[in-house]
Amino acid sequence: MPRAAPTNSSIASLRGYCPAPFLDESNFQQADGFVAGRFCQSVLADLTCCLPCPATDWLYPQSFWTWTRIAEGVNAAGFVLSGLLLISWLILPVEATRRHYLSVCLVIGIMSMALGFVVPLAVRPEQCFDEITPHDMYSSMTCAWSGAFLIAGGLAVDVWIFIRALSMHLQICWDVVPGRKFFYAAQVLGWGVTAALFTATVTFTGFSMRFGDACHVNSAHSMKDFWGPLLGIAAASTLTQLATFAYCIHVYLKNMWSEDKTDTNSSCGLPSYTSSVNAQSARAVYRRVKKVILLQWRGIAIVICILVDVVFFSTVFVYLDNMEHAVLKDPEMLQSWLLCLVASPDDRAKCYHLGQEFLINQPTVVAVLLMLSVSYPITIILIHGLTGVIRFKMAGIQAFLLLGRRSMFTAWIKYIRTKLDRKREFVSLDARRCSADARAYELLKLGTKPTVIRSPGTDITSPADTYASPIGGGRSGTPDYFAKDVHRHYRSPVMSFSSPTTPNQMALRTDYWDPRSTRARGGLGLHPPASEDSSPVSPEGLKHKL
Repeated sequence: MPRAAPTNSSIASLRGYCPAPFLDESNFQQADGFVAGRFCQSVLADLTCCLPCPATDWLYPQSFWTWTRIAEGVNAAGFVLSGLLLISWLILPVEATRRHYLSVCLVIGIMSMALGFVVPLAVRPEQCFDEITPHDMYSSMTCAWSGAFLIAGGLAVDVWIFIRALSMHLQICWDVVPGRKFFYAAQVLGWGVTAALFTATVTFTGFSMRFGDACHVNSAHSMKDFWGPLLGIAAASTLTQLATFAYCIHVYLKNMWSEDKTDTNSSCGLPSYTSSVNAQSARAVYRRVKKVILLQWRGIAIVICILVDVVFFSTVFVYLDNMEHAVLKDPEMLQSWLLCLVASPDDRAKCYHLGQEFLINQPTVVAVLLMLSVSYPITIILIHGLTGVIRFKMAGIQAFLLLGRRSMFTAWIKYIRTKLDRKREFVSLDARRCSADARAYELLKLGTKPTVIRSPGTDITSPADTYASPIGGGRSGTPDYFAKDVHRHYRSPVMSFSSPTTPNQMALRTDYWDPRSTRARGGLGLHPPASEDSSPVSPEGLKHKL
């Protein structure tokens, strides 16, 4: 358990022979907390003095914590919007969201990173186990969950960015549409590599509260367990993306040259067959690549943004780890800063610039925190011309801005209206028609009945009264078309081909089809050519003659 806040007398006893503001390490236990994270220096053979925890209070001004709270607040908004994306992909139709498993897995990784900052924002944990020792994943449950979400999310985002870049490379450069096999391979690679690297990082490296309320990877063994694989995957994604860009530039230039080419191989000045085919092929490839790029520009933008950010904060953390190792080997590097603290223990602001000169300045640290907390920034914010740390302030929610669509808002409005609107169309069984006859609009003679024209009898049957339109009759009672059991009698036609028969059975049939029975016009068989003085031949007579 962490110790209670010390009083002035207890601080004096803990200081021992160390100059203010340093404390004597011998007065603290060596078992709990992140002991390796203590900022200590040996003064004498039996005297080691340590800087009070947290060390960031002696490196950065109070505005550093203001930026930390801003990062956590923007991160909370990013977590909410990322969750809205997942809910939209789950509920709304695919036509409105254009969801894809690559986007879903990427947003899951981003939300995991966001949880790494939401947890300390909600709990507000103690950063230090005691006066000189910061918390680690073993001494603080909040640190354990925060670091786990942050590390797992960062690895997942990095791996899924590579898979997304590979998918776009296959579609644009090789005209290969990833199918089911690519889906299963992506799931195994995306989550398998993430789980393996996460296990190695937690087991051999660990994480602690280095700056801010969230836990970050420790410096020991971090290069080979975490930062090395992270940068390696980011480098593979970068090379894949650069190869895709190079192919697009090649296709564009080839299409431009094919249009401007005027060399001909024929004497008449017309382009040869070979040059025409090559030009058409170049234009076809250009149209295909252009179409794919227009469909995949969101994915290309998000890959570029995240790759830039991964390289940036990875470089910053690696530089910080290297500086820590260098300071441990050569404490004289920070001699000017330490002497300044001893000379001005009550006015640490005079020494901020000396400490940041040898370690990392405040704008860089704040930029890293904001980049991590907002699930990576979006380069579109740079259009506003902001520089330094300010450009990262409002740069969150890139997943929502790049993966979200305007059609999603329209689909949500339609979905909510459908749920809230309880009114449904219905037909009253007691509804009555105002006019007595549907033909009332006709100009009929007074006192006369309309003439009924009967059509000749045919084999085409009219539907029964049950299927008649409800407009045709009165509405004195319940219409017949609401009856449950309605049967229509089937009348078999004269010629039915529903059951084909064999030629032998057809030959045995003695019945004769009279075309006049169905008002067929016939042909030469029914109307044979004859002279003017010859008598017409009946079908029966023609049958015997033939």
